[in-house]
Amino acid sequence: MSDVTVNLGMAGDRDEKILSSAIEMYTQWRQNMCDMEARAHQGDAPDIMVKTAFAACGAVSKTLIFQERRWAAAFLLIWRHQRRHA
Repeated sequence: MSDVTVNLGMAGDRDEKILSSAIEMYTQWRQNMCDMEARAHQGDAPDIMVKTAFAACGAVSKTLIFQERRWAAAFLLIWRHQRRHA
């Protein structure tokens, strides 16, 4: 299975704080929703990885990498909700 990537442009400190909050909510959701025995076959691989990129103009972007499309979709729902209500 291939990884799923989600690219997010960061519009400053506000988006950085929202991303941090969204990742925390996502990890809590995953912990509460997933049977740990069912996940045992995945080994020690993380559910989410985050890479930061800096453009020459100073723009910052984040690339989030998920093991499954459904987990990326769940994170995006949380991300969008957090941005709307921030």
